[in-house]
Amino acid sequence: MTSFNYLCRIVRKQQFLQSYPAHIYKGLRIFFRHESSFVPKKVLIVAKLSRYHFERLREPELNEYQLKLKLIEKGSNYDAMLASHLATKTVEKQVTQILREMNMEYKVIDRTTLDQSHFTWADLILPIGGDGTFLLASNLIFDNKKPIMGINSYPEKSEGYLLLSEKYTRNIPEIFKRLKAGHYSVLMRRRIRITLKGEGIWESPFHLHEKGRVTGGESANFDHHESITYRFYINENVEDCKHNELPKERRLPWLALNEVYLGETMSARTSSLLIKLDEEQKYHKVKGSGLCVSTGTGSTSWYKSINSVSDQTVREILSLIDAKRQFTNDEIERICSIFNGSLRYDADDPKLCYSIRDLIVTDAMPVPKCTHPRGFCRKITVRSQCYDAGLVLDGGIAVPFNFGTIAEIESFPEDSLRTITLPD
Repeated sequence: MTSFNYLCRIVRKQQFLQSYPAHIYKGLRIFFRHESSFVPKKVLIVAKLSRYHFERLREPELNEYQLKLKLIEKGSNYDAMLASHLATKTVEKQVTQILREMNMEYKVIDRTTLDQSHFTWADLILPIGGDGTFLLASNLIFDNKKPIMGINSYPEKSEGYLLLSEKYTRNIPEIFKRLKAGHYSVLMRRRIRITLKGEGIWESPFHLHEKGRVTGGESANFDHHESITYRFYINENVEDCKHNELPKERRLPWLALNEVYLGETMSARTSSLLIKLDEEQKYHKVKGSGLCVSTGTGSTSWYKSINSVSDQTVREILSLIDAKRQFTNDEIERICSIFNGSLRYDADDPKLCYSIRDLIVTDAMPVPKCTHPRGFCRKITVRSQCYDAGLVLDGGIAVPFNFGTIAEIESFPEDSLRTITLPD
């Protein structure tokens, strides 16, 4: 989004607020900015499981030199991995030192030591790492009451869109000073709720993070870790039920902050889905590489990657319009910037954006005029016509989504994520 458009949005929002009566306007301002002091008593630090630490856990019998050689042989950048790991540990150490000085209780966990009781215990969730660590932590917050605030542990290599800006990584004490002074805002990021209907909806979840990194015999050391990660997700009473006694409707306990993907697990396969938007009565059949449904937060992530246009595409389209004119690089870049920026919308916006990846349109299978490759909706209902498909939340948690299963995808205010932000 251009600076001009951003400023226009701020002006419009201010004008919108001022159109309300004084007492309502005052209440809305409090929503956007908090002036009350916030001094947490119990802080849960969710630390990034660095790639270096991950590889060290996998190869406990190797000394440092042997590990370095093995990683280099595999094509990994050992020095970069170690630098990222050390940067994260440095920030983690600074945070814990400040918490001790402020007499705050804290616990430090990572992906290998997740436990829901820790999240229940804390009154502030503090991810330290990148956006992936923030997403992992947010998946374990199941209401809109528990606040979360993330610190970017390695801003040199991580954009950290969901995290505090880089200046707070350099000045950790300033974070808690601002919280105590009430100089912070609360952003209620909308999340996606999913309700499944049909057969086979109680299958155990799995995590793409582990499936992607751990394969074959190497998975032996981490099977226990995966079971720890998801043991508190599954209702223990379900395991005692016979298959035919299980309900045919299930509300998934996880809420997606960025997006939900539905499609065949093997990307080379065509994903066949029946889709209806909002209050439509009939399904529309679509074929492609799957469906991505995003929130305003996710509109800057995968949704943007799917729909962004490149300089090459814009240049080729313009050449078809006017083959004689030579457009400058600045003109091309400006068009790309404006279009790609327009894909973003606010994180607290209740609407959802959907994108059908690589939509297939042929004479034998025309797509209804009312069905667009991308658009907005309040609710989307999807019926699977796939045979080895998954429903994936935030690129991590996945459940089977095979033929006949129905997914209702919606967003509710009570499912929002209470995110603490500080001024840049």
